[in-house]
Amino acid sequence: MTTTTEKLKALETANADFEWYPTTDEIINAMKKDMRSLFKKETIGSWRDSDYFISGNDKKSFHIKTFLDVGAGDGRIFAQFKNLADMDIEDCYGVEIAKPFADDLIAQGIFLIGRDFFRTSLIDKKYAVIFSNPPYSKYVPWTVRLLQEANFGIMYLVMPVRWESNKEITRRMERYDAETLGEYDFLAGDRPARARVNLIRLMIPRRKIEGRYYEEKEEDTDSFDRWIFEHIGTFQPEGPEEEAEEENSLKIKNTEIGEMVESYEYEMNSLLQAFQSLAKIPPRIIRDLELDQRKILDRIKNNIENLKNKYWKMAFTKLYAINSRLTRNTRREMLGRMSEFKTLDFNEENVYSVVIWVIHNFNKYTAQQILEVFDALTSPDYIKAYKSNVHWTKDDWRYAKGSGKPDKYILDYRLVTRCYVPKWGDPDSIIDDLKIICGSLGYKMPEWERPHYTQDGSRQTFTTWDQEIAFTARLYLNNNLHLKINEKIMSRFNIEVARLRHWINGPEDIEREYEVPQEEAIRLWREPGLIKIGQSDILQLGFNPNMGEGA
Repeated sequence: MTTTTEKLKALETANADFEWYPTTDEIINAMKKDMRSLFKKETIGSWRDSDYFISGNDKKSFHIKTFLDVGAGDGRIFAQFKNLADMDIEDCYGVEIAKPFADDLIAQGIFLIGRDFFRTSLIDKKYAVIFSNPPYSKYVPWTVRLLQEANFGIMYLVMPVRWESNKEITRRMERYDAETLGEYDFLAGDRPARARVNLIRLMIPRRKIEGRYYEEKEEDTDSFDRWIFEHIGTFQPEGPEEEAEEENSLKIKNTEIGEMVESYEYEMNSLLQAFQSLAKIPPRIIRDLELDQRKILDRIKNNIENLKNKYWKMAFTKLYAINSRLTRNTRREMLGRMSEFKTLDFNEENVYSVVIWVIHNFNKYTAQQILEVFDALTSPDYIKAYKSNVHWTKDDWRYAKGSGKPDKYILDYRLVTRCYVPKWGDPDSIIDDLKIICGSLGYKMPEWERPHYTQDGSRQTFTTWDQEIAFTARLYLNNNLHLKINEKIMSRFNIEVARLRHWINGPEDIEREYEVPQEEAIRLWREPGLIKIGQSDILQLGFNPNMGEGA
C-alpha cells in the first residue's frame, strides 16, 4: 500500500503538488455521521424520487446514486464508503488536476468529469452528494464557483474558519440551509498543517407540510438557470432590437483532436451567442411563438448536451487503435457506457481522461468479445469435448437443455455458422468480428482485408501482415457461412477461451486436452499477448507482435 509520503514524492516528481492536504479521518467520519443522521430523518423521504436519487430502505441502509468529490486527491473519500454496511455509493465522480492522482482515480473506476476545476462546468450536471476540500490559496473562488454552479442534494465543504468573514461566500450561501458541523485541524493528519477548518453542510431549504418535507422552490433554484440569467439574459428586452446573426454549421473534417477542440469551442460560443440574442426579443414575439422561459431554457440545455455528445462520438471514432480492436457489439456497448461523456466539456484534458478510461477498460472488453465470438461460432456439429468430459456424448447436445452442452469443449477449425445478409442495412458482423479476434490473438490483418457479402459461395481469403492465411470464408444464399480457420490460430483461440473460462489451469492441461508437446504447451500458456487479454494491463492496447507497433 502506497504511503502518503510516497504519494507526495510522486506529486513532487511530476510537479503536481497543488496544495494536497488529505482530508482527515476525523472530518470524513463527521460527514458520514451527519449523512446517517439526515438519511434517518423524515426529510429524506422527499428525496427518493428527486433528481438527486438519494434513497433509503427502512432507514437502516442507504443508497447514494451519485457522489462527486471536487479535488478528489488519492480517492480516500470514496475508499471510506467501501464495504459500509449501511451506506453505499453507486457512481463515483471526481475532479482532480494532479496527473498521478487523476490517472489512478480512473483506474479505480472513478469517473473524472474534469481535471482543472476552473475549466470544468457543473451547471448541466446533478449529484446526490458533493464534497470538496479546496486548496487553501484558492478556497474563495473555488467555493464561490461551487455555490454558483453546482446542483446537489447535499454538499459538504471543508474551509478555513475565516470563511465567515468573506462576504461573497456568505452571500452565495444565503440561498441554502447551511450548518457548521464542527471545527477541525490537520495537526495529526497524513500531511500535518496548522490550519483550522470548518466542515460545512449545505442543502436546499425545506419546509414541512402535513408531516412531509418539500424543497422550497425559487425561480432560479437550478444553477443552470442562474448561469443563463447571468451570462445570457433574463429574456427581457434590454436594448435596441437587433437581428440575430446566423452562423453556418462547421463541417467537421478529418482533423486532429486539438483542431476538434477549437471547432467545439467555436460552435459552443456561437450557440451561446445565438441564445443570448433571444434576450433582446420582445416578450410579445416570444408569446406569439408560443415559447416561454422554461421552454427556452430546456432548449438551451438540450442543444448544449447534443453538441457535447456529437464531439465525443466523433472523438471516439478517431481512436483507430481502439476501434480496430473491438467487435461491432463491443464498440456499441463501450460507446453506450460512454454515454456520460456527453456531459463533459470537450477539451484536451478530458479527452486524455477518456482515453485512459478506455485503456483501463479495454482488456475487459477484449476478453468479453473473445468469448462472445467463440459462442457465436459454437455449433453441435463442430465441437469436441474435453477428455475430462467422460459422460458427455454428441447426442446429448440440446440448446434447450442448457446442461446438455459439454462443460468444456474444443471448437473445430472447419465449421459452418450463420451470417444474415439483409437486402437493406448492414449484414451480420461475424466475419469482421473474427478478423478482430485474430488480431487480439496476435495475428493482425491489414485494414484493406475487408469481406464482401456476395452470396455465391466464392472463396474469400484473409491474410495476416506476414502473408499467412488466417481464415477463408464462403457465403451462400441460405445465409450459411463456411469458415476454415488457420489451425494454429484456432488452437490459440480455443486455449484462450479455456483460460478465460478456467477450463485449464496450467500447461499440463493444454498438453493433455490439446495433445501438444510439453514444450509447446508451456509456450502457449506463457504467451504474453494471451496473458494480457482480460487483465488490467495498459500495454494490451498496443499489442501487435507481427507489426511491432504500439497503439
